Amino acid sequence: MSASQPTPAFQRHGLASRIVIAFTLMATTVAGLFSVGVILAIGMAEQELVTEGMSRQLDFVIASGEDSASRQLSAGLHLYRSGAPGDPPLPAWLQGYGPGFHEIIHDGVEYETLFSEHGPTRYVLLLDQEDFERHERTTFLIVGAGFLLSALTALVLGLLTARRVIAPVVRLAGQVQHRDQLLPLAPPLAPDYPADEVGQLAAAFDSTLGQLRQALQRETLFTSDVSHELRTPLMVIASSCELLLEELPVGSREHTQLLRLHRSCGEMRELIETFLWLARGASGRNPLASDTTLAAVAEEQRERWAQEAAQRGLAFHLEGAAAHPDAPHYPAPLLRAVMSNLLRNALHYTDRGSVRLTLHADGFDVADTGAGIPEAERLDIFRPFIRGSTSRGDGIGLGLSLVQRICSQQGWQVSLEANPGGGCLFRVNLQPR
Repeated sequence: MSASQPTPAFQRHGLASRIVIAFTLMATTVAGLFSVGVILAIGMAEQELVTEGMSRQLDFVIASGEDSASRQLSAGLHLYRSGAPGDPPLPAWLQGYGPGFHEIIHDGVEYETLFSEHGPTRYVLLLDQEDFERHERTTFLIVGAGFLLSALTALVLGLLTARRVIAPVVRLAGQVQHRDQLLPLAPPLAPDYPADEVGQLAAAFDSTLGQLRQALQRETLFTSDVSHELRTPLMVIASSCELLLEELPVGSREHTQLLRLHRSCGEMRELIETFLWLARGASGRNPLASDTTLAAVAEEQRERWAQEAAQRGLAFHLEGAAAHPDAPHYPAPLLRAVMSNLLRNALHYTDRGSVRLTLHADGFDVADTGAGIPEAERLDIFRPFIRGSTSRGDGIGLGLSLVQRICSQQGWQVSLEANPGGGCLFRVNLQPR
């Protein structure tokens, strides 16, 4: 068996959550790309406008002369000129730059600076970037708020959309899970939905549920027929045994054998009724089942299997069988079926040694010294029609499956372990956890 692949984290979420996540991620990605584009476009546009405006201002200054033009400079602009007669030298922090635009930081203030040379005269036009930076921060804040608002809107729309999309699926799941849907007269599901994917799913459920109804109806008829057909011959056998018991002398060999036959007939009737009750999926306690203690059933099974164990050359041990007045009671046919199947298995697969039935306060163990069951097969040994690699005879692999089914229905636990002395150790806990 190949190792199962790990489920991706996204697929571990429900369908509605996946729709919300996908919708939000898509909208957030689009809004993020749009925001980045807007920021880049605004930055490029502002930069181009600034450089073009400063170039025009400097051209105007050069064409008009500094004295008249410098008084008409826009706010935030500063002009320096050097090289002409009477011009002071440029400040030290403006020296060493070539013609063109430069970003210069002086005394904590950032300037966009344009250097231009006309003959021996050098012009420097400075623009204080404080207003530009303030506008840029405002732009970033607006774009960021728009991005967050888009993500929040996408989340809300995703939740509303997911709820609307998932609503038909949730409704369909509720209808399928409703017990009335298994009744023969249950209406079909597909007419309640449009001819889309959910409608196709509803039609598939109609087909599957129809087949399941037919199977349940066949099983109900079968169990009813079996109950009727088996009850009649068992009643005949029981009545014949009662009549013969009255005629035979008490204590004779025939009387003892016939009494065992009459007792077995009663157990068979009780067991058949209980198994049919289990097949119908009933819950609670079977009203036809009598109660008994674990010690009483263990003593019955010892009498039943001790002779067969002796014929096979095996030792049969019963330990902890002392009866207690306050011992809990269990459904007799179910407890007999569990213990009998485990003992039959143990005797069948043990060639030498012993079979040991040990009673505890909360259950019992069945241990043998047989071939044992490989650890790799222990998890599957309780499944129907599964026989281990050491199987023998003409069994079909239903004994342990029946044990598991009875234990599950009654809230008991059955487990298989390796017997320290070799063989198998089946442990049954009769106290619900």
